[in-house]
Amino acid sequence: GEFRAVRCSTDDDLVSRIKNELTSSYKQQAHKLSMADKFRDAYGLQFLLTTQMQDLMKSQKTVQDAVKSLEGPASKEVIEEATICHLRPMRLPLNNCVFCKADELFIDYESKLFSHTVKGQTAIFEEMIEDEEGLVDDRLPTTSRGLWAVLHEYWMVLRNHVSAIDELGMATERLRVRLPDEPKPKLPHIIEPHEVEQNRVKLLNDQAVAKSQLQKKLGQFLYLTNLEKSQDKSTGGLNPEPCPICARPLGQEWAVLTCGHCFCNECIAIIVEQYSVGSRRRAIKCAICRQTTSHTEISYVFTTQSSSQDQDIPVKGSHSTKVEAVVRTLKKIQVTNPGAKCLVFSTWQSVLDIIAKALFDNNMEFSQINGIHKFQENLSSFKYEEKINILLLPLHTGSNGLNIIEATHVLLVEPILNPAHELQAIGRVHRIGQTKPTFVHRFLIKSTIEERMQAMLKTAEKRWVSVLNDAIFVFKYKFKRSGGTLLSKYQ
Repeated sequence: GEFRAVRCSTDDDLVSRIKNELTSSYKQQAHKLSMADKFRDAYGLQFLLTTQMQDLMKSQKTVQDAVKSLEGPASKEVIEEATICHLRPMRLPLNNCVFCKADELFIDYESKLFSHTVKGQTAIFEEMIEDEEGLVDDRLPTTSRGLWAVLHEYWMVLRNHVSAIDELGMATERLRVRLPDEPKPKLPHIIEPHEVEQNRVKLLNDQAVAKSQLQKKLGQFLYLTNLEKSQDKSTGGLNPEPCPICARPLGQEWAVLTCGHCFCNECIAIIVEQYSVGSRRRAIKCAICRQTTSHTEISYVFTTQSSSQDQDIPVKGSHSTKVEAVVRTLKKIQVTNPGAKCLVFSTWQSVLDIIAKALFDNNMEFSQINGIHKFQENLSSFKYEEKINILLLPLHTGSNGLNIIEATHVLLVEPILNPAHELQAIGRVHRIGQTKPTFVHRFLIKSTIEERMQAMLKTAEKRWVSVLNDAIFVFKYKFKRSGGTLLSKYQ
């Protein structure tokens, strides 16, 4: 009796510990009975483990038999069944072939094997399973998880093999009409006699779409070919191809139609003005292939003739045009004026981060100020360390109150709408105590909003200069008329 009491106490303690572990560690699924609620004592726990292991082993045996039945060369019936089911279904996948049925068995087996999670990790019954028959060879894993992985991988190999056979057959088969004594077709390449006209129209439409896409791709190819010629260093950025109408070289500016043929801007302007077609005269026909292109689809190309000196400065990495220009300018400054220090200003911190990555790719030493963190340390390293000649500064914090006369070059990455901020940025180097010439570099992308912004800023600057000059003239005139008394008044 005493032994039984001790045993019961031990069993109760074990059951309590297991319940606590299940409750605290396992994730409970909503609207589902908890694992800890399925047993009350040691006998219930033993029964639960036994039934679940039997269910798991039964599911595993079913999956193993299903995969073994797929071994060997796939028959014609199996391939046709898979084709109709999920490879090339007429409408929606049927999911009733031997591979799809095996997949459903895998899903059921997987749900039982990986049904519980412990602290985010998968928990399964890691019972040792003796493999008696074997599937491929005698080196199968002895755990449920390992066996599931091998079975699933082998099933995928068999499924892909059948898919490859179907692909090969599809590449060699031809569309044909069902013979009079032939049963009702199950494969998509066998059609009924009344479906011939429908398929003919469909194929003609597909052919027209394919021709249109091919024409567009050929146009893109011609455009890229002409663009490559314009980028040739030997031509200095000029496109040597003649315009098909006036026979003059395309040069730095030309127009490209959707067909890919290129014309000079003067000829395109004449065609658009005098030879537009359509009900609203909003399209033109190519003078070579007669393909129609709407006015909005005409692409205009502008290239710049770069100096050979700039082109000879390589920039590592794949970067945008502006970032590449900034890096190339900094490299050019280091070559032409070794030791010159440069300030790079931008309104956006993200742009400075991109430039920093480009400088890192090109093995260029730099310092960066991106807030109050290590502000003085980064500024001092730029001022006093000889190997650091580049400082990246955000405009809103780096252009105010700093005295950086050690630098002689200021690079403005984009136009600055507030002229005061631009003057503040330039004033970091062009101030009292500066004994060297200072330079300002502005970077604009041609034919973009940046060019218009810069023109607007120039116009505003001229207007304010004109107003200031008029005010000075009026002041001088009144000063002379007053005989000098106006000066004492304003003093």
